[in-house]
This record gives sequence, C-alpha cells and structure tokens, in this order.
Amino acid sequence: MVKGITLIQPRHNLAPKMGMGHIYMPTPLLCVASRLIGAGVDVLLNDENFEQYFRPTNLVGIHLGGVSYIPLAREIINERYLGHKYFIGGPVVNGLSEGQFRKLFGNNAFNGNLDSVLERELNIFRGDLKRPEETSLIEGYELICDEVMFEYLARESSLYVSQGCKFACNFCAADRTCKDPVTGKMKIVRERYRDLDVLREDLVYLANRAKRLGLSELSFYMSNLDVFQTPGKLLEFVNVVEEVRSKENVEFKLRGLSTVDSFLRTDDDIIGQLVDVGFYSVGFGVDGMTAEVWNKVKKGHNTEDKCLNAIKRAYESRITPELLMVFGHNGADTEGSLRKAYDFSKDMVEVFGAIPRPHVAKAFLPGNDGWTDLKYQSSVRTLLDHPELFHNLDFTTLPTELTHPNRELRLLTIKYFLEICNLPGNTTKYLLPIEEGMTSEQQKNVVDFNRGRYDH
Repeated sequence: MVKGITLIQPRHNLAPKMGMGHIYMPTPLLCVASRLIGAGVDVLLNDENFEQYFRPTNLVGIHLGGVSYIPLAREIINERYLGHKYFIGGPVVNGLSEGQFRKLFGNNAFNGNLDSVLERELNIFRGDLKRPEETSLIEGYELICDEVMFEYLARESSLYVSQGCKFACNFCAADRTCKDPVTGKMKIVRERYRDLDVLREDLVYLANRAKRLGLSELSFYMSNLDVFQTPGKLLEFVNVVEEVRSKENVEFKLRGLSTVDSFLRTDDDIIGQLVDVGFYSVGFGVDGMTAEVWNKVKKGHNTEDKCLNAIKRAYESRITPELLMVFGHNGADTEGSLRKAYDFSKDMVEVFGAIPRPHVAKAFLPGNDGWTDLKYQSSVRTLLDHPELFHNLDFTTLPTELTHPNRELRLLTIKYFLEICNLPGNTTKYLLPIEEGMTSEQQKNVVDFNRGRYDH
C-alpha cells in the first residue's frame, strides 16, 4: 500500500516567531508534491510561514531552501519528529556525503532527493514517479487554499522553467558543470528545459486561479540559472507565455539570472520578444572585477568590457540590469580588486540605473568545489560540529574568521560589501554572523538584528 506524507516548508529562519513569515511560493516543494500525487501518494502540504502545527502522519518531508535552513530543520526534528521517519530534501542535500547527512539529521532521516529512496519508503512502483521536467505542478497547486494562494500570487513567485548550467563557477552550489570529487572526472551539465506543453498548462491554471482571486498580473522569477544560455528553447518559452497572455488576458512580469556571455550572444529579436511578454529585469553574474579573480573562480568567460556591454545592452533594451557582485573570494581578491568591484558597481548605478545586489563569496558550502577541497576540511568539520554556524554561509552574511581566515581580506570584504549595500537602489540586506564562543545574549542580539531581513 502506498503511504501518505506531509511535506513541510519550514518557517523562514529570519521570520518572526509569530504571525506571517516570509511569503514565497515553495515551487520546488510543489514539484515534489505533484510527482508524489501522480504516483498515488496521499500528500499534505504545510507552509509554516502561515501556520505552525504538527500534523499527525507517519512520514514527513522537510524542504531545505538553503544552507541556513540546516539548523532550523534540526530544531524541527528534535522538537516534533523524534521517533518518526522523515525525509530531508532540497539542493543542499545533494552536496552532503552520507556521513555528513547522518551527522546533521540522524539515523531516521532519508534523502528525499533520491527517487529510489522515495520509491522504497513510500511503496511507489518503479517508474511511477515522473521526471521533474515532465511534471505539471497543478496537483501541488490544488493543495493550496485560496487564502494562501492569493498571498503567493500577489507577490513574486518562482517559475520552474529550467535547471542546470554549462558553466563551472567554483563558488556556485547549483547543478552545474563540475569535477566529480571522487572520480576526478568532469561532469558536463547542460540546461534542461521543462516540457513546454506542461509549463503552458501550469501557466493557464495560474492565470485562471489569479483571475478568480481578483488578480490581473503574475510576477515570476524564472528558475533558469542562465536565462539566455539556450536561445532556441528560450524563444519557445516566449511563445508559450505570449499565447497564455493573449488567451487568458493576464499580464506577466518576468525576471531572472544571466551570464553576460550568454546575454551578449543572444539575438536582438529574441531579447525584444522576451521584453514584449513582460521580461523587465536581468541579474548579471559579475562576481569580481579583474581577470585574475575571474580565472581563479572559474568564471574566465567574464571580462570588464563584456560586463559593461551587457549592462548597457540591457538598459538599451528596456531591461533593468541587476548587478550581482559575489566577491571577497579567498586567495583571489585583493584591496585593489575589491575597490574596483565597488567602483564598477557605483558607475553602473549612476550611468545605467543598475540595481546593486552585492553578496559575500563563501568558498565552501555543500555542493560547491570548496566543500570537498582538502584545505577547507577543518572548517567543514567545525560546521558539522556546530550546525548553527551554517547561517554564516549565507551569501548575505558578513564574513567571519571561519569563512575568511585572512583578517585583512575579511575586513576589506566587509568594508566594500557594506559600501555597495549603501549604493542607491541596493536590494541586499546584509546579515550579522553568529561567531563561535558567543554568549546566548550575543546570539539573541544577532537574531534580533537579522529578523525579517530577507534577500530578494
């Protein structure tokens, strides 16, 4: 007999304890829910940003939206689910070894990212779980009551369009081209689009649900790691959006991430058509400002001229450029390169109205190259022994001795990061770190300062 499961979106780690938390549709969790329902599993969904209570079920699945959810998931397990079996899922889990997973989540935990585990523990027949790319999210959307759905759709939501990236930036923990830490072989990744007929069905459903709720516009952040990486598929997506927009009389607002390289290679016509269906803002991964830094972090496709030309082209195409500056790279950045990153950001804000989005590079986190690098294993062990410190791996958290052991680089990174945060239009709300040896009162002060400072 197929079992039932409750899927939990934990309350955001920066949300207040009571009242509404951080409201953002948990699209990855809805994809899991839809796949399970399609395989005959009875699924309940609980977004704890709206409500917090225990649902009596034999099995629960907890979604980790990032590394800072690790201590939160441990707290949820210890308070509510000891003695239960539970699944832990989300991209973070893919970067953990079996031993690390067990140390963090215990022997009752199962890796919810593995289809073989889901099939075994939920008594699902092999082959009944559709591939994510072929899965409609409508079954998951149907689990959401109108009151909650209104709150989701009245805000920007994540739109699952594609996953995977051909580039190999070493600080990135997403699904990308990288070297396998065990075999040493390169794992080549290509962007994988969803079945666009399925995506069309989802958009039609959301458009009609929005209209019933009194909404005439839907705002989405596209899931693509590099929106312009596969221009042919992007154009097919544009045609789907235009079809739904015209037939359902609902407007779309779209934005997403892009490398400057892919954007500059894309034809004007495709960019223009994307703008016509509602694409209004693009986040360029600048992530440094010198050839030495870019080469060391495997982002050698960037040059200063490319970054400038991409931002200028976006501006001239009626797209607001967002300048993502992940910097403070260990062993790469210097005072000169950090200053240059700040100066470039300032110039782009003043000349092209770019939106600054600075982030602090974290050399090691589950899934990126540094996590398995021998020189960071002492730091990784510290994190596993003190899971509350995973908060410090958030890219908006100020650097610490753990993440940036070189004191000079640490202080310079803090200086220029905060200077970019002070530029007009900045959307990054920096977070204070939790340091080893802090008293309970000091930790409370950090938590109080960080409360509600969500990254957008």
